[in-house]
Amino acid sequence: MKTSVRITLIGALASALMVLSPYSALPAHANLPFEIILNSSNVQVVHNVPSNTDVLNMSLNVTNRGDFGTGDCNSGLNDPLESLFIVAVSQFSCATFISSCTGIGCPEFIAGLIYVEHDIGSASYGTSFLPNAAGFVASKIVALTPPPNTCGRWNINLQATGQNLSLITGPKVSLLLGDADADGGTFLSLACFDVNANVGNGIAKPHHGVHHARH
Repeated sequence: MKTSVRITLIGALASALMVLSPYSALPAHANLPFEIILNSSNVQVVHNVPSNTDVLNMSLNVTNRGDFGTGDCNSGLNDPLESLFIVAVSQFSCATFISSCTGIGCPEFIAGLIYVEHDIGSASYGTSFLPNAAGFVASKIVALTPPPNTCGRWNINLQATGQNLSLITGPKVSLLLGDADADGGTFLSLACFDVNANVGNGIAKPHHGVHHARH
C-alpha cells in the first residue's frame, strides 16, 4: 500500500473513532441494502479479573457487494485487505444501537484494522497488530474465492486483549462492520448484524503459596 494512501486511511480512521467516541450519538442507518454481507460469524467474549483484561475472539466470513450493492468496488476502498476494515461490538441490538445509542459503552469494542498484505503465488492474506484500549488487537485476513459481481469475500480472525467488556453478558450482541468508504455513506453507516456470542469467564489461575522447607 502506498504511504500516501495509508496516511489518508489512518486519518479517516481517526475521524471515525472520534465520531464513535463514548459521548457521540448515532443517527439511524439510511443506506440499505448494506454493502457488507456477514456470511458467518463466531464471537467469543471472555471476562477476566481484574477489570480491563477481557478478551474478544472473533472469526468472520464477509462479502462486500460494492457501493450500494452494485458491485462498484470504488478503486479498492471496498477491499479490506487493500484498505481498511472497521469492527465494532455492542451489547445492544442493531435496532437499539442504530436508533438511540448514546453514552459510555456504545459500542463496547471498536477497532479499525489496517492490514499488511502478503502474497504467496495467487493467494493473498494480511496481518494487523495494533494497540487498542488497554491491550492489543491482532488480526489475520485471508482472501477467499469472490462470488460473481462482488468486490470479494474474506475470512477474518481477530483477538482483542485488554478490553472492558463487562456490559456484554450475552448471548445476543450486535456486530457492526464498515469499510474504507463507510458502506457507501458516512462512517456512521456501518452494516449491523444481530448475532449470538459465547460469553463466559476466564479460567482463574491457581494461587501457589510460599512453601517452607522442613528441617
